[in-house]
Amino acid sequence: MASSRLETRSAPPAILRAASAEFQDLRQLVFRRHPEREWASFAWFGWRGTPSGLVVTLAALEPPRPGEVDEGYDHVRIHASYSSRIALAAERHRLAAGLVHSHPAGSEPHPSAIDDDMDAYYADYFGGFAPDRPYASLILGEIDGVTVLSGRVHWRGRWHAVRHAAIERDPAVEVWPDGDRPAPAPIPPERVARFTSAFGKEAHQRLRRSTVAVIGAGGTGSAAIPILARAGVGRIIVADSDRVSESNLERMHGSRPEHAANAVPKALLAYEHVHGIDPTVVVEAYIGRLPQKEIVDAVATADVVLGCTDQQHSRWALSDVSTRYLVPAIDSGGLIESRGGIVTGQIAQLVRFLSSDPCVRCRGMVDPARVEIELLSEEERARRNAAAGVGPSAAAGVGPSGRPGPADIPPIDTVGYITTVMGTMAAGYAIGWLTGRFDAPFERMQMNFVAECLDVTDRKQHRKPGCACGRLRGWADQGADEAPIAAPDHWPPVERVMLPGA
Repeated sequence: MASSRLETRSAPPAILRAASAEFQDLRQLVFRRHPEREWASFAWFGWRGTPSGLVVTLAALEPPRPGEVDEGYDHVRIHASYSSRIALAAERHRLAAGLVHSHPAGSEPHPSAIDDDMDAYYADYFGGFAPDRPYASLILGEIDGVTVLSGRVHWRGRWHAVRHAAIERDPAVEVWPDGDRPAPAPIPPERVARFTSAFGKEAHQRLRRSTVAVIGAGGTGSAAIPILARAGVGRIIVADSDRVSESNLERMHGSRPEHAANAVPKALLAYEHVHGIDPTVVVEAYIGRLPQKEIVDAVATADVVLGCTDQQHSRWALSDVSTRYLVPAIDSGGLIESRGGIVTGQIAQLVRFLSSDPCVRCRGMVDPARVEIELLSEEERARRNAAAGVGPSAAAGVGPSGRPGPADIPPIDTVGYITTVMGTMAAGYAIGWLTGRFDAPFERMQMNFVAECLDVTDRKQHRKPGCACGRLRGWADQGADEAPIAAPDHWPPVERVMLPGA
């Protein structure tokens, strides 16, 4: 097959992200004259440049009005009125314009010479109205009943080929880079025979092409990470700013006393754990936390992210990433309640964050005052406590007052079997999304391990009117000025950790 005139091989790849609802609307729109005739629509995209390439997010559709696309042709012919309307809107809009069109059923999504001419024209045309913004071009098709797509994005003088598409909870969409059929997936190894017997070989092949980010590698994260690795997830991103301490050993999978004695970074321990399970899994391990830039760069490339920390600022940042970058997430948390020395509750919670779900503020899951305290430096915390006339926290040794200070946050009580259950369940639901075999049947599920029938409940909640999470879906970096929190200056720089010799 002849290659396109618009060269993409010299530029880093692009990742396309789309929410389920918007992608289905897009598919229905551009397949309006399917299966024999083409159709098209402009759309708006967010974007983020990362060290590994470009992430583009489908934020909204801008369908043609009557007469703006010519119905008299089998292929796409766009009238100037449609192009100029989008260009004038782009002058006032933060997002980038792009065009999506369909090919007839059975046709490869390879750009034709007409497509090349059209994309070269629009990249220059929209660049005149909105300089330094990407122009995205996508082709959708259907081959043997499977939705296939190809795409390229023009940014800063180069064309970036779409090499991966992360369509929310829809792994069946196939990406054909530059419009060419991808190589056949390898046959799953014997060690996953039980998995493929239950889910099918295609499920393992989808996992192998997938990326999961895990925020927090302590009790919950350390349970989720090996489940993902053993199932066959091809790339795992781990972020944790903490080091192993003796109190972690009861909960943390893979930890040993020498890890605590040597204060090994939890991210490095997770790396070693995965490498021992399957050295072919690509692991990116970072000493850092959301919303530090390097961590957001990594998470924005994931197909699913698991929130496995007990910090409210991390939960808030996770919710924001899910909204703006369209990364589906499952957040987990747990605690033990007691009265008079008797355990009355062993609570576990799993929360789904899709782009259409309400954020943590809408759900009442974060206290801004607590988040502010979490983000204080040790010096700021000590000054606040001193001003209040109380001593340091119990963790540092209670002062003369015998009371913790107002800038101290007591640790959440939990134990290893609770964090293990939460981590394995979160990993399981992530596997369901990545394979397309089952969905998470909850929005905000809570259970009590010491209640009759676990007292399982699903708390369905709604977005608050006017909340930014309803306006910034898919806006990526273009909604960053409304991000709820920023990484404080006193946080140490992010460090990527590697195994010796890697």
